Amino acid sequence: MLARRTLLLALVAPLALAGCGPPKGHAPGVYSLGATKKCLTKAGSRVVSGAAPGDFVSESAPNGALRSSRDGKGFTIAFGNTRDDADLLERGYLRSARTPFQRKRLRSLLDLEGNSVVYWQTEPTAAEKDFVRGCLQ
Repeated sequence: MLARRTLLLALVAPLALAGCGPPKGHAPGVYSLGATKKCLTKAGSRVVSGAAPGDFVSESAPNGALRSSRDGKGFTIAFGNTRDDADLLERGYLRSARTPFQRKRLRSLLDLEGNSVVYWQTEPTAAEKDFVRGCLQ
């Protein structure tokens, strides 16, 4: 009888816990423009909503884009709905490069994080990348 009850609990417990699902709120790797903008602003960065004029890739971002800078180095963050959207945005930037050298250089300026792509205007340091990653929310 005890073995039967233990077996029943062992089968039911995972099903009950699975029904609860993940906690409501922020999903890992899914970032929003509003929360990220708020964090960057709170950290003292000036933030402009929208893509830079002529940046057709970030203009096409499903969840918008923002521009800011860190230590004088400008960057744009384009937000997709999913990681697949971010992959498409990254490929869009890479397609805009005309030569193998430009593509190689561009790869060092792009930082894919979850559903977002950070496009740096000049080569960022590790600390600058970490700062921006820390504000992705």
